[in-house]
Amino acid sequence: MLSKRYHLSTGETLEQAASGRLLAIVFLRHFGCIFTRQILRGLEALRDESARHGARLVIVHMLKDGGETRYTGEHEGVASIADPERELYHAFGLRRGGCLELFGPKVWIRGLAALFHGCGAGPPAGDGLQMPGAFLFRDNRIVASQPARSASDLPDIRALFRGLRPDDAEQGYLDDDG
Repeated sequence: MLSKRYHLSTGETLEQAASGRLLAIVFLRHFGCIFTRQILRGLEALRDESARHGARLVIVHMLKDGGETRYTGEHEGVASIADPERELYHAFGLRRGGCLELFGPKVWIRGLAALFHGCGAGPPAGDGLQMPGAFLFRDNRIVASQPARSASDLPDIRALFRGLRPDDAEQGYLDDDG
């Protein structure tokens, strides 16, 4: 099982971290991506929103263990998982994007807006075709998912939690409507 093999930056395995506790897991695109940089700028807000719902925020990236700190800095309360082979990305159903998902009109429009707000782009640090996503994970189960439809889709943690009934946060089941 992959959750036993992957370790958070805190030292515990993914399985241990999710045992009886809800994790909000955000899978990033490469670190040169303008949209990844947008996510990193808002990391504290994602962490705080996750904490409001009793979840712990974890980011997954494609660099070797420790390589992310060059891009992320030190964010208290945010753990990370190195997945350079993208096995977790695949296990969570995230694939590589096609032309429209990576370079379509929506991506260009949102990219220009991000540039206007001071988020630059850089050389790819990770697989430039890998699509991102956000998930709620508990007891080795995905309980809510938000795979990106385009490279410009940012995680909406509030929407992920809206799909859970109050008792599901404890049980780990996704509402049929979610």
